[in-house]
Amino acid sequence: MNRKTFLAASVALVSAGLLSGCGSSDETPESLSMLDYIPADSPYFMAARETLPEQEVFDFYQRSMIFDGTLGEELDTVREMREASDSDEERALLSLVIAMGEELEGVETLDDLHAKGLSISPKTALYGLGMLPVLRFELEDGVAFRETLERVLARAELEPQVATTDGTDYWVLNPQGDLAVILSIVDEQAVLALVPRAPSDELMALVLGKTLPENSLEDSGELAEIESRHGFTPYGTGQIHTARVLDELGSPSHAGTRALMEAVDKKPLDLATCQADIDRITARLPGVAMGARAYDLQGRSEFNVILETDDEIINDLRRLVTPVPGLGEHNGLASMGVGLSLPALLETVQLYARQMRDNPFGCDELQALNTTWDDANAMLSNPVAMMIAPSLSGINLRLDRLYVERGMPTATGLMTLASPNPMTLVQTAGSFLPELAELKLVPGGEAKRVESFLLPPETPDVYAAMSDSALAVGVGLDNPSSLKEGLAASEQSEDLLAHVFLSGDIYHAFADIAPVVPDDQLSDTDIETFRRYGDLYELMEYWLKIDDAGLEIGFSVEMAEE
Repeated sequence: MNRKTFLAASVALVSAGLLSGCGSSDETPESLSMLDYIPADSPYFMAARETLPEQEVFDFYQRSMIFDGTLGEELDTVREMREASDSDEERALLSLVIAMGEELEGVETLDDLHAKGLSISPKTALYGLGMLPVLRFELEDGVAFRETLERVLARAELEPQVATTDGTDYWVLNPQGDLAVILSIVDEQAVLALVPRAPSDELMALVLGKTLPENSLEDSGELAEIESRHGFTPYGTGQIHTARVLDELGSPSHAGTRALMEAVDKKPLDLATCQADIDRITARLPGVAMGARAYDLQGRSEFNVILETDDEIINDLRRLVTPVPGLGEHNGLASMGVGLSLPALLETVQLYARQMRDNPFGCDELQALNTTWDDANAMLSNPVAMMIAPSLSGINLRLDRLYVERGMPTATGLMTLASPNPMTLVQTAGSFLPELAELKLVPGGEAKRVESFLLPPETPDVYAAMSDSALAVGVGLDNPSSLKEGLAASEQSEDLLAHVFLSGDIYHAFADIAPVVPDDQLSDTDIETFRRYGDLYELMEYWLKIDDAGLEIGFSVEMAEE
């Protein structure tokens, strides 16, 4: 993401936060936590029980270039976007972003931010009153926040409608539609929600937290239980319950869901004949959990989303995992790879397709699912996949260097192909690069140079070598013998299906080659941003792996030392 996009998105997020309030600003009841507002049976929620020290967070944002004194030039870009837009809604949003950015231009210290009524590390909660979404977060000062908001709205020339319920003001941001996005300040918290255009006072009392749920997430202790189950920190944890969502859509039990359905003239889903099918789905896919297993703004932070499944699916997923030399390691400038047994994948898909044919879903609403696995089986059974499947079970690409040579970007690195039969793999690869098959590679043999007219003339030297379980091809390596080291690299046993690694140095490499890349949108500021990212991040990684609870998607970032 370039700096223009990054800062525009950041300002938009802050703008969304600043828009989240108007009205009264009573003091927060000392006895209430964010979890007290969330029903214990909410279909979905995301909440933080604890927050990091504000000064630490502010220092991180300063280091991340959010408050670095150069926002003005980025706002010029947003102004150009506004002038080029022919959408009234988009122009209004961009005007809001610009107005908010202008408001933040003078922020240099945490006290400056507090003076605008904002906390940079607030306790936050996003949750469902039934299916009705509510977002609330703490403010530093409700009165100061409202003054800030009024300045921003006046500068953006926006005039939202003001309404009142039980003596509390709230603003309606969208002028039309069956549903309204409303904003308010209640008990020193900003509240944002989606409600019917003309909500009842009873519903608004639930939304604004004037009426609390009889049983709350605080009472149930579920959030702490999720943290314990998945090893999450208390800085933000969430859950989507499949059964609760389907139950609420089929038999709405909460006034929030009923109000939304009435507003859009939608009837509950007719799932009366589907209960057995729904129970079957929710038993196998109970929900989605999300949180952070590490959260250190000066060190390493890790964020995870887990698709929870039953034990049978977990075992089937683990059968797909194939060790690949180097997969999951932090070597070179960057790497990316997949360890996935195609024969096992095809066999698993065929198994699920057979199970679905033998025991299809019965209700009309789920008929489309009955052919899903057959469709997947047809896709995987194409000739190319069938040709590759017996010989290729994983790949890892490692980028070692990225530099300019003879005025052109040049790269060196290593590609490792895992295979149950590397000799068959070489024969298959020979269909695309005949010279590779002519090398007569043998497991454990010396690396051999690949010479082919198919390779561009400026390509650095290419070498290949083989082990009992993989084929390695190196481009521009300083020492061809390092191919053997690549083949002997650790084969991670952490149930990895896919992994991407980026070092901070890759941003410096991007900055070095940027001047010779033909891109009219890449400015000197963008190049400088690459260098600052290189100084900011030690490494980043993304992964897809099998967790004891299901399928995990993860991301981590490690900050460089200052």
